[in-house]
Amino acid sequence: MAKEELSAREKALLAEARREAAAHKASPPLAAPAQAREPAALEARPAPTAAERLAQLMAEERAQGLEKKKKMRRYGLTMAAGILALFALWLARVFRRR
Repeated sequence: MAKEELSAREKALLAEARREAAAHKASPPLAAPAQAREPAALEARPAPTAAERLAQLMAEERAQGLEKKKKMRRYGLTMAAGILALFALWLARVFRRR
């Protein structure tokens, strides 16, 4: 992240991933089962690392944030236009009586 400001949720996810990585490094490696040594099993994609999971979560959070911003902009413009329309109707009503 090139000097980006992280949200509180992203900071918490990053701290959790670091703790998980430290715990993973501290635990001794387990012996590989006999089935995992087969070539077919080696071709399968391994489980995502903590960093990959964190990157995916952060990307999803950003996508949700962008959707929320778009939705708020749309509703904000709609509400502003509605208020302006009501004001215009009120003005028309006030000046029509005179």
